[in-house]
Amino acid sequence: MKNNISKNGNIVIIVGSVLFIVLVILIIIIAVLFFNIYKFTKDRVDNVQHVEVNKEDLDVAEEKEEISQIKQIKTIALFGSDSRNVDDIYAGRSDSIIIASINPTNYSLKLLSIPRDTYVNIEGHGMDKINHAYAFGQEQLLIKTINSNFGLDITDYITIDFWGLIDVIDSIGGIELEITEEELEVINHYLKEIYELEGKEFVEMTEYGNVVLNGEQALAHSRDRYVGDEFTRESRHRDVLSAVLKKVATFTTKEKIAFLDEALKTVRTNVSVGTYLPSITGLLLNLDKYKDNIISAQVPSMNAGYPARINEIYYYVVDFDKVKAEFEEYLYEK
Repeated sequence: MKNNISKNGNIVIIVGSVLFIVLVILIIIIAVLFFNIYKFTKDRVDNVQHVEVNKEDLDVAEEKEEISQIKQIKTIALFGSDSRNVDDIYAGRSDSIIIASINPTNYSLKLLSIPRDTYVNIEGHGMDKINHAYAFGQEQLLIKTINSNFGLDITDYITIDFWGLIDVIDSIGGIELEITEEELEVINHYLKEIYELEGKEFVEMTEYGNVVLNGEQALAHSRDRYVGDEFTRESRHRDVLSAVLKKVATFTTKEKIAFLDEALKTVRTNVSVGTYLPSITGLLLNLDKYKDNIISAQVPSMNAGYPARINEIYYYVVDFDKVKAEFEEYLYEK
């Protein structure tokens, strides 16, 4: 297998998650704040579902926290719940885990995806898949699991679920993607479940090629595990994200605000927007410097782990020393 870490100057998107959308939402929020309509936007930010975690019980690595403070690094965990319950985001596991970090000292943006099957120690539950930590103890336990296993200093998070993704895409009138005939068949396979869970009548998708997908169809496409391999699935996440960005980029200010209104309804977070204001404002003002220093990667990489079956269950087994070294290199640049 090829090493999935890329350090060149290109924008490499291999993050296996639709949650990069959340980072874009956060940037849009700050951008609107930046353009002198704080009160107008603050009313919307206040409507976000704000759920705190106990920061005293997250196993934060103090030495990493000191480095982050010195370098003014802002790091946040982005989680995607696979909850099928439209009324309960906590009903599922964390299908996607991304560590996003902005470093203004060298104008770098990091997006590090942790495979959901990574074999880690979860407090009170022993060795298990990292995404099970979310089902066992929600964001509190998942963040603690990340910090304790990999020596990180994460305290903030943003979470979105299946239904949030549908709402975001429907709010912009769908997205345009290239779909193969083989992918169409898989989309319809997942659509049946999605419509059933929503209590809607199944509507078969009949066209392939260059087509416009609604929220349910885009979610079904993102969940495709049959056409191609796991990395192909990750590229589909990238395609969905890119399509959203391209469409929102064409919107008028009024349309972007409407998009913001809808997007804010889909996330849960403990983030204080003011905490990230300096870093993201700096990102916006220095995009020309950041654009060649955006790094997206899978950590643990293929050099630090391998797939294995333990008691007939699939896991991604890792060398923790190597994984810690990878995180140190990416996030703290040691």
